[in-house]
Amino acid sequence: MLSRLDETHKANGFANRFLWARVQRSKELPEGAAVPQEASDRLAERLRQAVDFARHSGIVTRDESARELWARVYGPLSAGRPGLTGAILSRAEAQVLRLSILYALLDCSFTVKIAHLKAALAVWEYCEASAAAIFGSRLGDPVADRILDALRAAGAKGMTDTDIYELFGRNRSAKERERALALLKDLKLVRSETSATAGAPRTTWWVT
Repeated sequence: MLSRLDETHKANGFANRFLWARVQRSKELPEGAAVPQEASDRLAERLRQAVDFARHSGIVTRDESARELWARVYGPLSAGRPGLTGAILSRAEAQVLRLSILYALLDCSFTVKIAHLKAALAVWEYCEASAAAIFGSRLGDPVADRILDALRAAGAKGMTDTDIYELFGRNRSAKERERALALLKDLKLVRSETSATAGAPRTTWWVT
């Protein structure tokens, strides 16, 4: 999956339409476990009622408390972020909006109340943490990501331009390497120092 989402522009408009959730099973149940019929029927009836209600709904609005909270969280939700994780989370405000409306309609309400919005924000907070855990600090740029991984491994020693050149087996052009290094520097993920030598000046790179 990660290898297929290795460029931000490929992830943009696709991966950010999903709610990513990192989950794991808590126990092994070889035979499974049946949901009690009474509980299943009760949930099915509540869902049927909510669907019937939603089919006849008009405009769904927020109450005053929800409007105040939405005004406070909208800015942070809509703020852009760099890298692949940023692209995947770039529809935060739209996702929270949809979730809050779903919670309201499941509650058979034409009004998004603060409880509905808080529930939506809680779901998004978990999805946001899941995406960060799954995709980490990947930038979605294969050249920049490889350089950054190598610089982290190099530690205090750092890497020279020649080291970075040889990192790719001399299969990446100078233009590609320069673009990737410029991206990393713009994001303040790396720093560099140029020193004089007997020949050409030598530039060394480190992670910040």
